[in-house]
Amino acid sequence: MIILGDPAAGDRGRFRVLPGFGGTAMFDADFHNFVFVPHVHETLMLGLILGGRKRFMRNGTQHDVELGELSVVNPGETHTGGVVGMDQHLRYTGVYPGAALLAEAGLPPGADLRASVIDDDALRPLFLRALSPDTPGNEAEEALFMALTGLAARHGKGPPRSQRACPNAVARAVDYIRSDVSAELRLEAIADQARISPRHLIRSFRQTLCMTPQDYVRQARVQEAAARLRRGEGASGVAQAAGFTDQPHMTRAFRKVMGITPAAYARSWRS
Repeated sequence: MIILGDPAAGDRGRFRVLPGFGGTAMFDADFHNFVFVPHVHETLMLGLILGGRKRFMRNGTQHDVELGELSVVNPGETHTGGVVGMDQHLRYTGVYPGAALLAEAGLPPGADLRASVIDDDALRPLFLRALSPDTPGNEAEEALFMALTGLAARHGKGPPRSQRACPNAVARAVDYIRSDVSAELRLEAIADQARISPRHLIRSFRQTLCMTPQDYVRQARVQEAAARLRRGEGASGVAQAAGFTDQPHMTRAFRKVMGITPAAYARSWRS
């Protein structure tokens, strides 16, 4: 096969990193001819197929992965991976969660996932959101954490763990979020302020407020943005003050919560 990165072969890849939980690497692959040689990883490797079909070897057994499915390789397992045949387009995103993230999600250091290919309609939207380059980092980390928690519960070898909601922790988290919506507000930091684990925090938010912590962060930021727009502040300054990465990020979030764009909202108050 042609080496990765040869422009003539059309084989390209790029790495991205989510900084939370000690860092989570992602690899966006766009292959036409490339196949990795046998190798191992120190952490779990999951590959979400976004186009075409992937063929990989895990501990001597060959598997094909279709669109929307996950390829699974536990830490330390010898594997390959790539296109099914020459000039067969394959697009996928691989994610390599570290030990800290796996432990928080309820997976042991060795991950111990039984299946080599997972087709799970309940988890697919979470993985799609988590691995999309268009998802803001804080929201991607939360979605990935929830996807891995579901993976552990639905496909892991150990018994699922359950905890009751903690409304007091939710109240502490809400106070922390509201104190400065322009802060980074990553899942780990919110859980630390709430004095519970990230997994327990997500469960408590969903049972108490019927939303996730990052859903609440988005709502709080939109409310802050709306208040500033009512006062006549400019949109670009409002986006930064409310904690959005940029104006388009604010517009997308604003429409999801308010049903209209920030510009339309501001015009309605001016009139």
